[in-house]
Amino acid sequence: MAKISFTLKKITKEIERAEKKLRALRRKVEKADVKKINLNLRALKEARAVLAHVCPPIFHYGQYFQSKPK
Repeated sequence: MAKISFTLKKITKEIERAEKKLRALRRKVEKADVKKINLNLRALKEARAVLAHVCPPIFHYGQYFQSKPK
């Protein structure tokens, strides 16, 4: 049996980059837009939490599966 592995590291890095860009923009926009940015930041935080729950950090956001024997 072979171990099959995958990782979501690129996805989590993209989420972190988006959070960083939104935090930088928050200071430069009007109050109405700040509310939208805060909602987006909250959604990104929840998405990262879901990924951490599904793929525990022990595996660095990845999981291992065993293939079926032939």
